[in-house]
Amino acid sequence: MADETDLSRTEPASAQRLQAARRAGDVPRSAEMTAWLVLLTALGVLGWSAPDLTQALQSLAASALRHAAQPSSPVFIESVRAALWAVLPVLAAIFIAMLVAPLLLSGWVFAPHATQADFSRANPFKSVGRLFAADFWFDGGLALVKLALAGIAVAWVLIGSWPGLDTLAASGVSIALPELTRWVGNGLVALAAALAVTAALDAGWRWWRYLRRHAMTWQAVLAEAREAEGSPEMRAQMQGRQQQMGRHIDEVIG
Repeated sequence: MADETDLSRTEPASAQRLQAARRAGDVPRSAEMTAWLVLLTALGVLGWSAPDLTQALQSLAASALRHAAQPSSPVFIESVRAALWAVLPVLAAIFIAMLVAPLLLSGWVFAPHATQADFSRANPFKSVGRLFAADFWFDGGLALVKLALAGIAVAWVLIGSWPGLDTLAASGVSIALPELTRWVGNGLVALAAALAVTAALDAGWRWWRYLRRHAMTWQAVLAEAREAEGSPEMRAQMQGRQQQMGRHIDEVIG
Protein backbone atom coordinates (compact mmCIF):
# COMPACT_ATOMS: atom_id res chain seq x y z
CA MET A 1 0.00 0.00 0.00
CA ALA A 2 2.88 2.33 0.78
CA ASP A 3 4.32 1.76 -2.69
CA GLU A 4 0.97 2.64 -4.26
CA THR A 5 0.39 5.83 -2.30
CA ASP A 6 3.93 7.18 -2.15
CA LEU A 7 6.33 5.76 -4.71
CA SER A 8 3.94 5.32 -7.63
CA ARG A 9 2.50 8.83 -7.39
CA THR A 10 5.08 10.44 -9.60
CA GLU A 11 2.79 12.83 -11.51
CA PRO A 12 1.55 16.18 -10.18
CA ALA A 13 -2.12 16.57 -9.41
CA SER A 14 -4.19 17.64 -12.39
CA ALA A 15 -6.46 20.66 -12.34
CA GLN A 16 -9.46 18.35 -12.48
CA ARG A 17 -8.37 16.44 -9.37
CA LEU A 18 -7.60 19.63 -7.44
CA GLN A 19 -10.97 21.06 -8.41
CA ALA A 20 -12.71 17.89 -7.20
CA ALA A 21 -10.82 18.10 -3.91
CA ARG A 22 -11.78 21.75 -3.60
CA ARG A 23 -15.46 20.93 -4.11
CA ALA A 24 -15.12 18.37 -1.32
CA GLY A 25 -13.71 21.02 1.01
CA ASP A 26 -10.16 19.63 0.88
CA VAL A 27 -7.89 22.69 0.71
CA PRO A 28 -4.62 23.57 2.44
CA ARG A 29 -4.97 25.48 5.70
CA SER A 30 -2.21 27.02 7.81
CA ALA A 31 -3.07 27.91 11.39
CA GLU A 32 0.34 29.52 11.85
CA MET A 33 -0.16 31.83 8.90
CA THR A 34 -3.63 32.80 10.12
CA ALA A 35 -2.35 33.57 13.62
CA TRP A 36 0.53 35.61 12.22
CA LEU A 37 -1.71 37.69 9.96
CA VAL A 38 -4.15 38.32 12.83
CA LEU A 39 -1.26 39.45 15.05
CA LEU A 40 0.13 41.66 12.28
CA THR A 41 -3.29 43.25 11.73
CA ALA A 42 -3.73 43.88 15.44
CA LEU A 43 -0.31 45.52 15.66
CA GLY A 44 -1.05 47.72 12.67
CA VAL A 45 -4.35 48.95 14.08
CA LEU A 46 -2.82 49.40 17.53
CA GLY A 47 -0.04 51.50 16.04
CA TRP A 48 -2.60 53.61 14.15
CA SER A 49 -4.89 54.12 17.16
CA ALA A 50 -2.18 54.23 19.83
CA PRO A 51 -2.56 57.96 20.71
CA ASP A 52 -6.34 57.78 21.16
CA LEU A 53 -6.16 54.43 22.90
CA THR A 54 -3.44 55.59 25.29
CA GLN A 55 -5.35 58.76 26.14
CA ALA A 56 -8.56 56.79 26.72
CA LEU A 57 -6.79 54.32 29.00
CA GLN A 58 -5.13 57.14 30.92
CA SER A 59 -8.49 58.83 31.45
CA LEU A 60 -10.04 55.53 32.50
CA ALA A 61 -7.26 54.81 35.01
CA ALA A 62 -7.45 58.31 36.49
CA SER A 63 -11.24 58.21 36.65
CA ALA A 64 -11.21 54.75 38.26
CA LEU A 65 -8.85 55.97 40.98
CA ARG A 66 -10.74 59.21 41.50
CA HIS A 67 -14.20 57.66 41.57
CA ALA A 68 -13.42 54.29 43.15
CA ALA A 69 -16.13 54.78 45.74
CA GLN A 70 -18.70 55.78 43.08
CA PRO A 71 -18.41 53.40 40.12
CA SER A 72 -21.75 54.59 38.75
CA SER A 73 -20.71 58.23 38.50
CA PRO A 74 -21.25 59.88 35.08
CA VAL A 75 -17.55 60.74 34.77
CA PHE A 76 -16.45 57.12 35.27
CA ILE A 77 -19.13 55.78 32.90
CA GLU A 78 -18.05 58.27 30.24
CA SER A 79 -14.42 57.17 30.67
CA VAL A 80 -15.45 53.53 30.23
CA ARG A 81 -17.44 54.40 27.11
CA ALA A 82 -14.50 56.32 25.63
CA ALA A 83 -12.15 53.40 26.32
CA LEU A 84 -14.54 50.94 24.69
CA TRP A 85 -14.83 53.11 21.57
CA ALA A 86 -11.04 53.29 21.42
CA VAL A 87 -10.69 49.50 21.68
CA LEU A 88 -13.51 48.77 19.21
CA PRO A 89 -11.44 49.35 16.01
CA VAL A 90 -8.82 46.91 17.25
CA LEU A 91 -11.41 44.22 17.99
CA ALA A 92 -13.14 44.78 14.64
CA ALA A 93 -9.84 44.52 12.76
CA ILE A 94 -8.96 41.29 14.55
CA PHE A 95 -12.37 39.81 13.74
CA ILE A 96 -12.07 40.72 10.04
CA ALA A 97 -8.51 39.37 9.90
CA MET A 98 -9.66 36.05 11.39
CA LEU A 99 -12.22 35.77 8.58
CA VAL A 100 -9.96 36.88 5.72
CA ALA A 101 -6.62 35.29 6.70
CA PRO A 102 -7.60 31.67 5.91
CA LEU A 103 -8.77 32.75 2.44
CA LEU A 104 -5.35 34.07 1.43
CA LEU A 105 -3.83 30.59 1.18
CA SER A 106 -6.59 28.69 -0.59
CA GLY A 107 -9.38 31.16 -1.40
CA TRP A 108 -13.09 30.86 -0.71
CA VAL A 109 -14.45 27.33 -0.42
CA PHE A 110 -18.13 26.42 -0.16
CA ALA A 111 -18.60 22.72 0.63
CA PRO A 112 -21.71 22.15 2.79
CA HIS A 113 -21.38 18.36 2.71
CA ALA A 114 -17.95 18.64 4.35
CA THR A 115 -19.69 19.66 7.60
CA GLN A 116 -21.60 16.40 7.82
CA ALA A 117 -20.73 14.02 10.63
CA ASP A 118 -18.00 11.54 9.80
CA PHE A 119 -18.00 8.78 12.40
CA SER A 120 -14.84 7.27 10.94
CA ARG A 121 -12.91 10.12 12.56
CA ALA A 122 -13.85 8.71 15.96
CA ASN A 123 -11.73 5.64 15.31
CA PRO A 124 -9.16 5.55 18.18
CA PHE A 125 -6.61 3.75 16.01
CA LYS A 126 -6.40 6.78 13.69
CA SER A 127 -5.13 8.89 16.57
CA VAL A 128 -2.39 6.37 17.20
CA GLY A 129 -1.52 6.34 13.51
CA ARG A 130 -1.07 10.11 13.50
CA LEU A 131 1.84 9.73 15.91
CA PHE A 132 3.85 8.23 13.05
CA ALA A 133 2.67 10.67 10.38
CA ALA A 134 4.94 13.28 8.86
CA ASP A 135 2.57 16.10 9.85
CA PHE A 136 2.89 15.14 13.53
CA TRP A 137 6.67 15.36 13.48
CA PHE A 138 6.62 18.56 11.49
CA ASP A 139 4.18 20.18 13.91
CA GLY A 140 6.35 19.12 16.84
CA GLY A 141 9.50 20.50 15.27
CA LEU A 142 7.73 23.69 14.24
CA ALA A 143 6.50 24.19 17.81
CA LEU A 144 10.09 23.96 19.08
CA VAL A 145 11.29 26.42 16.43
CA LYS A 146 8.43 28.77 17.29
CA LEU A 147 9.24 28.60 21.00
CA ALA A 148 12.92 29.27 20.35
CA LEU A 149 12.25 32.23 18.05
CA ALA A 150 9.70 33.73 20.46
CA GLY A 151 12.19 33.36 23.34
CA ILE A 152 14.92 35.07 21.32
CA ALA A 153 12.59 37.95 20.38
CA VAL A 154 11.38 38.50 23.95
CA ALA A 155 14.92 38.27 25.34
CA TRP A 156 16.13 40.81 22.80
CA VAL A 157 13.45 43.30 23.85
CA LEU A 158 14.02 42.72 27.58
CA ILE A 159 17.78 43.15 27.31
CA GLY A 160 17.40 46.36 25.33
CA SER A 161 14.74 47.90 27.61
CA TRP A 162 15.78 46.59 31.02
CA PRO A 163 17.98 49.59 32.00
CA GLY A 164 15.01 51.96 31.67
CA LEU A 165 12.71 50.03 34.01
CA ASP A 166 13.99 51.81 37.13
CA THR A 167 13.20 55.19 35.61
CA LEU A 168 9.84 53.91 34.39
CA ALA A 169 8.86 52.69 37.87
CA ALA A 170 9.64 56.08 39.42
CA SER A 171 7.72 58.08 36.79
CA GLY A 172 4.13 59.23 36.93
CA VAL A 173 1.21 57.62 35.16
CA SER A 174 1.29 60.13 32.31
CA ILE A 175 4.87 59.14 31.49
CA ALA A 176 4.92 55.51 32.56
CA LEU A 177 1.85 54.37 30.59
CA PRO A 178 3.00 55.60 27.12
CA GLU A 179 6.48 54.27 27.78
CA LEU A 180 5.13 50.91 28.88
CA THR A 181 2.91 50.83 25.78
CA ARG A 182 5.90 51.50 23.55
CA TRP A 183 7.89 48.79 25.33
CA VAL A 184 5.15 46.21 24.91
CA GLY A 185 4.69 47.29 21.28
CA ASN A 186 8.36 46.68 20.52
CA GLY A 187 8.07 43.25 22.04
CA LEU A 188 5.04 42.41 19.93
CA VAL A 189 6.75 43.64 16.75
CA ALA A 190 9.78 41.48 17.50
CA LEU A 191 7.48 38.53 18.20
CA ALA A 192 5.61 39.09 14.92
CA ALA A 193 8.90 39.19 13.02
CA ALA A 194 9.94 35.90 14.61
CA LEU A 195 6.59 34.25 13.93
CA ALA A 196 6.78 35.25 10.26
CA VAL A 197 9.40 32.52 9.84
CA THR A 198 7.18 29.81 11.31
CA ALA A 199 4.18 31.07 9.32
CA ALA A 200 6.12 30.81 6.05
CA LEU A 201 7.39 27.34 6.95
CA ASP A 202 3.94 26.10 7.91
CA ALA A 203 2.24 27.53 4.80
CA GLY A 204 4.87 25.99 2.52
CA TRP A 205 4.59 22.63 4.24
CA ARG A 206 0.78 22.58 4.03
CA TRP A 207 0.87 23.38 0.32
CA TRP A 208 3.50 20.74 -0.38
CA ARG A 209 1.61 18.08 1.61
CA TYR A 210 -1.63 19.04 -0.12
CA LEU A 211 -0.14 18.68 -3.60
CA ARG A 212 1.66 15.50 -2.60
CA ARG A 213 -1.53 14.00 -1.17
CA HIS A 214 -3.31 14.55 -4.47
CA ALA A 215 -0.43 13.46 -6.69
CA MET A 216 -1.39 10.94 -9.34
CA THR A 217 -0.02 7.73 -10.74
CA TRP A 218 0.74 7.46 -14.44
CA GLN A 219 -2.21 5.11 -14.82
CA ALA A 220 -4.53 7.67 -13.22
CA VAL A 221 -3.27 10.35 -15.60
CA LEU A 222 -3.98 8.12 -18.61
CA ALA A 223 -7.42 7.21 -17.27
CA GLU A 224 -8.28 10.86 -16.74
CA ALA A 225 -7.10 11.70 -20.26
CA ARG A 226 -9.21 8.91 -21.74
CA GLU A 227 -12.19 10.05 -19.73
CA ALA A 228 -11.72 13.61 -20.96
CA GLU A 229 -11.52 12.49 -24.58
CA GLY A 230 -14.43 10.06 -24.24
CA SER A 231 -14.55 6.31 -24.34
CA PRO A 232 -13.73 4.46 -27.62
CA GLU A 233 -17.34 3.27 -27.85
CA MET A 234 -18.60 6.84 -27.63
CA ARG A 235 -16.14 8.01 -30.29
CA ALA A 236 -17.23 5.16 -32.59
CA GLN A 237 -20.89 6.12 -32.14
CA MET A 238 -20.13 9.76 -32.87
CA GLN A 239 -18.20 8.85 -36.02
CA GLY A 240 -21.07 6.61 -37.18
CA ARG A 241 -23.59 9.39 -36.66
CA GLN A 242 -21.38 11.86 -38.55
CA GLN A 243 -21.03 9.46 -41.48
CA GLN A 244 -24.78 8.77 -41.51
CA MET A 245 -25.52 12.49 -41.46
CA GLY A 246 -23.03 13.05 -44.28
CA ARG A 247 -24.68 10.39 -46.46
CA HIS A 248 -28.10 11.89 -45.72
CA ILE A 249 -26.90 15.34 -46.81
CA ASP A 250 -25.42 13.86 -50.01
CA GLU A 251 -28.72 12.15 -50.80
CA VAL A 252 -30.66 15.38 -50.23
CA ILE A 253 -28.29 17.37 -52.44
CA GLY A 254 -28.20 14.69 -55.10
